[in-house]
Amino acid sequence: MNLFFEESGDFKVGAVLSQQGEAYQVETPTGKRTKVRARDVLLQFSSPSPAELLAQAHALAEDMDTAFLWEVAGTDEFGFAELGAEYFGHAPQPQEAAGLLLKLASSPIYFYKKGKGRYKAAPEATLQAALAGMEKKKQQALVQASYVEELKAGRLPPAMAPLVLPLLFKPDKNSIEYKALDAACSALQTSPQRLMLEVGGIPDARQLHFSRFLLEQFPRGIGFPAVPLPVAPQLPVASVQAFSIDDVTTTEIDDAFSVQSLGEGK
Repeated sequence: MNLFFEESGDFKVGAVLSQQGEAYQVETPTGKRTKVRARDVLLQFSSPSPAELLAQAHALAEDMDTAFLWEVAGTDEFGFAELGAEYFGHAPQPQEAAGLLLKLASSPIYFYKKGKGRYKAAPEATLQAALAGMEKKKQQALVQASYVEELKAGRLPPAMAPLVLPLLFKPDKNSIEYKALDAACSALQTSPQRLMLEVGGIPDARQLHFSRFLLEQFPRGIGFPAVPLPVAPQLPVASVQAFSIDDVTTTEIDDAFSVQSLGEGK
């Protein structure tokens, strides 16, 4: 006897060597021996061989139309054997049942798992929303790949031009622009700063450092409103000659002395 069973989320096959109560000693096609609990067994079959069944099941799963399978499934929870009878028009052969299980498990958007060998078709509205999300991700992946190729070719994608500073200093790591920049840097073995200098996103190193200073110190920009300057009072000028005693590196002269003759040797 052979078994088609689930182990750690994967579907596997093997020949039964022995059985003790609710457990089987199974040998897989690779020669590995493993213990399988009865509750994890989905199919028991005598032919074809375990390796042949798994190969045929994968081939059948590849040929199944997921959307048509979803329509056949209806709205109620079902077991894979029930759906197999509807889909194939007869009680499914072991390889057909295994192929159906592989297809159901690999289509979580279309089918929700409800238990061992049991599933429920996703509601139509939920399915359509999930499919739209998948299509959006697919399109984003294509755009991201085009950005990577542009950067690797030494060109800055126009869509990334207004995002250069945020990408370098305060990036949104979930954005496709950052992911593209990161992928291009990995491929070229360079840093984001150097790559942006090479593709013209930043004109030179001075502008790179100055831009970072402005972004960190003036995050809201430097467009300050006009501020009227107060009129400085006119201070009287002393009629003495003063000598500064600040050292040569001073930035403001504020220590000085002067000498004035008061007569009588004073």
